[in-house]
Amino acid sequence: MPVPRIGQHVNIAAKTSEPEDNFPALRLEIPDVNSVIVGELAQNGEWIVANVTNNSLWPITSQKVRWRGVDVWIMPIMKNHYPAVALKVPRGKSRADCEELLMRFLSMLSWVEEQGFMVDGVGGGNLPRPMGRDKERGFSICDEFDLSYFPEVTDEKALLALALMREGRGLNHVGYAFLSFYRVLEVAFSTDKQRIAWLSAALGNLTGHGVKEALDGITAQGIADIGRHLFESGRCAMAHANRKPIVDPDKPVDLRRLGSELPIVRALATMAIEEVFGVETRGTNFRKHLYELDGFKRIFGPDIVGHLQRGTVPTEQPTVEMPDISVRIRRKNHYAPLEGLRCTRAGHNGQKVHMQFESLQGDVKFRFSLDFGAERIQFDIFNDVGFSDTGTAESAERVHEVKRFGQDYFGNGQLHIVNADTGELIGRKDAYIPMNMFFNAEGAAAELAHWKALAEQRRGASI
Repeated sequence: MPVPRIGQHVNIAAKTSEPEDNFPALRLEIPDVNSVIVGELAQNGEWIVANVTNNSLWPITSQKVRWRGVDVWIMPIMKNHYPAVALKVPRGKSRADCEELLMRFLSMLSWVEEQGFMVDGVGGGNLPRPMGRDKERGFSICDEFDLSYFPEVTDEKALLALALMREGRGLNHVGYAFLSFYRVLEVAFSTDKQRIAWLSAALGNLTGHGVKEALDGITAQGIADIGRHLFESGRCAMAHANRKPIVDPDKPVDLRRLGSELPIVRALATMAIEEVFGVETRGTNFRKHLYELDGFKRIFGPDIVGHLQRGTVPTEQPTVEMPDISVRIRRKNHYAPLEGLRCTRAGHNGQKVHMQFESLQGDVKFRFSLDFGAERIQFDIFNDVGFSDTGTAESAERVHEVKRFGQDYFGNGQLHIVNADTGELIGRKDAYIPMNMFFNAEGAAAELAHWKALAEQRRGASI
C-alpha cells in the first residue's frame, strides 16, 4: 500500500520557532441579522427564539444541532441584535414543550461551556428573529462552539440542577448567584443533615479558581465548621429576612463576604452534579478520553468490550456488524475519497483492535487501532492513510482530497470517525499537535495546486 507523504509542507526537523505567519490568520467578523436568517433559518414556520444576554464567549457563526429529535439553532452574535437559540416547532409538539426543550438545551450548553447564559425574553414568529439591541462592541467571540461533548441527560432532578447552575453562572448579583449554586446542593441532597455532611467531606477535594483563597479566608476567621457556615451565613442569610444572620442589600460588607465565598459554593455545585447525577464536565470527560472509543464500544457490545479491556479471548468467535464509516476533520469540508469506507480487515492483539477500511474504488485505505487499555484511537497520519493514483483525472482529484485531509489534520485537525449512513459520531481524537515539525503553507498550497493542475491536464488529454 503506497504511503502518503505530506510533501514539501512538512519539515521533520528540530525547529519549533517557525514564524507564526506560516499559519493564515482567522478573521472573525460579527454578521448582521439579514446575513444570518438565510437558508433553513429563512424557512417560514412557527419559530421560538430565546434571546441570550451573554457576558461571555459566543460564536459569530450559526450552528444547527440535532438534539432530542429536533433541530436546535445556535444563532450568532449579530450587529444590533441579541444572540439566541432557536427552533422551529415540529408537527406534533406543543409550543410550551418546545420552549422548555430550548431552555434545557441552553442549560446543557452552559454546562459544557462552563459559562452563564441568561435569557432576556422568549419570542418568535414566522421567522427566527431575535430582539434588537443597541450594542455593537464589547463582545467575546469565537467561530463556533465545540459540541463534540454534549451529554444527554433525562433525570428530572439533574435537569433542574443544570438549570440552576446556568442561572448561578449568569447572574451578576453575588447573593443570588450564591443562592442558585446552593440550590443545586438542595436538589442533590434531600435533607440539611445529608447536605452539610457531604459538603463538609467534599471541601478537602475542591479545586478551581479562588477556592483555596476562599477556604483560607473562612478558616482565618476561626470558623471550624465551614459546611454549617455556608448554610447559615450564606444560604439562609440570603434566603430569609426574619432571623439572623441576614444579608442586608445596603451593607456592601455582606455582599463582599458572599462574593469571597462564592467560588466555594460554585465548585461544590459542580462537584454535586458530577458525583450525584453523573454528568461530567468537559474537563473530566477530556481527562478520561472515554469519548475516543465510545461509539465503537456501542458497536462491539459490552461482552466483547469487557474481553478487550481485560486482554482476554472470548470462548466463542464474536460477530460484529461494523458500519461503513466516513473520516472527517471537524470544521472542514468533507473529503469525498474518505466517505463511505468499508471495513476490509480487522484483528485484535491483547487489548488492541487493528482495523483497515477501504473505498469502494479500492484506491484509498485508512487504518487505525483501538486501544481498549488506554482508551485511545491510535492513528498515524504519515503511515495509516494509503492512496493510489490510477492515472485518470478523477484519480488526481481524489489524491488532491486525500492530500487536503492530511494537511488539515496536520494543522491541528480534530479527527472524527462517523457512521457513513447516519452521520453519528463513532469516535474522535483531540486536535493533532505536531512535535518538532513546522507547517510550510506555501509548499502545502503548491502540492494541492499540483494535483488540481494534473487533473485538468488529464481531462484535456482525454478530449
